[in-house]
Amino acid sequence: MTEPTPAHPADELLRVAEAVHAGEVSVAFTNGPTVRAKKGDKLLDIAEASQVPIEHGCRMGMCGSDPVRIIEGEENLSAMRSAERRTLERLGLGAGCRMACVSRVEGPVVVDPHPAPEEPSEEPTRAVAVVPELKTEIGRVVVIGAGVAGVTAAEELRRVLPDAELTLIGDEPYAFYNRMGITRLVSESVSIESLYLNRRDWAGSRRIDYRRGLPVTAIDRESGDVVLADRERIPYDRVVIATGAAPLVPPIDGFGAAGSFVLRTIDDAVQIQQHVRRHRCRTVVIVGAGLLGLEAAYYLTQLDLRVVMLDRSPWPLSRQLDEQAGALLWEMLHDLGIELLPLIEAERIVADELVTGVELVDGGTIDAELCLAATGVVPNSELAKAAALEVAGGVTVNDAMQTSDPHIYAVGDVVDHQGRRYGLWPASVEQAQVAATSIVGGEAAFSLLAQPARLKVPGIDLLSIGAVEASGEDSRTVLVSAYGTRRYRKLVLDDGRLAGAIILGDPELFDDVTAGVEQGIDLSSDLDAFEHGKWQALSRLVGGATLAG
Repeated sequence: MTEPTPAHPADELLRVAEAVHAGEVSVAFTNGPTVRAKKGDKLLDIAEASQVPIEHGCRMGMCGSDPVRIIEGEENLSAMRSAERRTLERLGLGAGCRMACVSRVEGPVVVDPHPAPEEPSEEPTRAVAVVPELKTEIGRVVVIGAGVAGVTAAEELRRVLPDAELTLIGDEPYAFYNRMGITRLVSESVSIESLYLNRRDWAGSRRIDYRRGLPVTAIDRESGDVVLADRERIPYDRVVIATGAAPLVPPIDGFGAAGSFVLRTIDDAVQIQQHVRRHRCRTVVIVGAGLLGLEAAYYLTQLDLRVVMLDRSPWPLSRQLDEQAGALLWEMLHDLGIELLPLIEAERIVADELVTGVELVDGGTIDAELCLAATGVVPNSELAKAAALEVAGGVTVNDAMQTSDPHIYAVGDVVDHQGRRYGLWPASVEQAQVAATSIVGGEAAFSLLAQPARLKVPGIDLLSIGAVEASGEDSRTVLVSAYGTRRYRKLVLDDGRLAGAIILGDPELFDDVTAGVEQGIDLSSDLDAFEHGKWQALSRLVGGATLAG
């Protein structure tokens, strides 16, 4: 009987290596490393883990911070969904480009993390039926406001009105930037330059007259002019108001003293950063525990500050989370060094020349050198109101984004649509696209799907979308929570269809859950599997419609 040949040590090492790397694929970055990554990992996460610098923002494929070009292996990435496709359209990026934050690897890929800008396309990215008479009639369009709504409107208008004079006016001195990234600017973890979202020649290459740092003071409807702060008058045939929103300043006695801040712009972030350094601040009180407040809290802890948050609600993100998820988030914030005081409100800022503390409604006082209010926003509707347009908090618009004046449209955070204000990046993009189509006589109506809210704090993976509680006889919930862990999954069903979700942990589920809520997929036949934590069916249920919309 022949004795078996002893295994060579190298063969054993090879088998161990194969077992370790099972389920991994190769990801190569041009002018950078080639690494192994797990199937299903996102390109942005792989890049960050590999020290490949890629800017990021919303991490949902919407803001446009992290486009990459796929040199090889495009077929080995997850399917492109509607939000990502719309973002690439806005950026003017063509075939081979993806958003790193939502692209999952399924096989080997070669990635250029810093794709060279392309020549802009003035071809409509969506089929738009333009009324010929309107194309001739509309020779001058003025867009007021240069945030995401205004920039998207200008981009779309150039495509449907290639010969019109197009003016874009922004009151900030900065080019279009990622407003969702300014909390990181507070901690000096990013530069102002890295927040810019368009290439330097964006406006010139599209023949857009881009005016920065010059506020509009009036819309003269009688003469058909937009009036600037320097008294220049720009004639218009159509106007798009995209003036956005301003921080809501809470009614706290003494707010406005040196050391009290809001956070909405680059200048706000820089001023907070400079105040902390100049006055060697030790403690900051943040009023409000919404998404902005929590993200600012984390980045302020990176400056070695004690951070105390005051929340009038019983748990953080009370609009987006139920009590159980809120309690888990509270624990995670505590581990990050963030102190959260629920059911507490500020009454007065204590200050001499500078802030020295915050007095609470219950009579207590917190010694602090800085107070940040993060209590929401209010529409910048003063310009519309002065022009005698219909205003109900925000500028009132119909489904075509048309105001009470048929020659004036409004989009973005300044808008009141069917009694609702959104304050969301994707809503602004969708409204701008609808307005551009409507201006040239095309058929378009704004109807926003449920929008995801995602907390952008390192170490906390949190998604909330749609309904967070069941309501009505035909509603129910599917709840999965592992005892002793900080993972939490909740689905809200309406007549068997997915109407909302909360996911804490398990970021690999975010894309499918978001798509499932947007599509209102029917989970009736798979309820037993979902209740036992087997959610693999999600990919199958949403997979057939990933390119829809």
